[in-house]
Amino acid sequence: MLAALAVLAVWPARMPVALGYDVGERQLKAEMIVRMLRLVTWPSPTTAVALPIRLTVVGDPSLADALRDASAGQRIDGRSLVVSHAVAVTQLADPPPAVVVLAAPQRASAPALAKVLDHKGVLTIGEGEGMGAAGLVLGVYVDGDRVRFDANTGAASRAGLSLSSHLLRLARIVG
Repeated sequence: MLAALAVLAVWPARMPVALGYDVGERQLKAEMIVRMLRLVTWPSPTTAVALPIRLTVVGDPSLADALRDASAGQRIDGRSLVVSHAVAVTQLADPPPAVVVLAAPQRASAPALAKVLDHKGVLTIGEGEGMGAAGLVLGVYVDGDRVRFDANTGAASRAGLSLSSHLLRLARIVG
């Protein structure tokens, strides 16, 4: 798992069509996010472990579609992943899902989202540079032609989440 995440962390943001691939940035980010979920430990669940992990993408239905594709048939700690989409932060379910992914078009909402979900056991992931510094737990961004990520260990701690040392070794630590 760590090797697969490491490869994605430095993988080109777009595979050349000449190689028979047309894998875009969205798909690579989605694959990276699904792999990262395996390296996060949530607080002890209050419900049965068999329940799916709920993930909501805020702001971009194409990222939600890419995450559905990337997570199809995948299990995380024996649990399936159910992906939904919300147009805006104000449309998040109550109680919130275990994972909230803030798509790039909603990046201005990052500080407010971080504040609202602080201390609630929610893994917040932002798409774009600076999302970790804005208070989200993880930020996935493109650096040149590579997909990389930030980790905000302070935000993770406040959320009651434990980030694997394997994940932290590959991340740029921002808080």
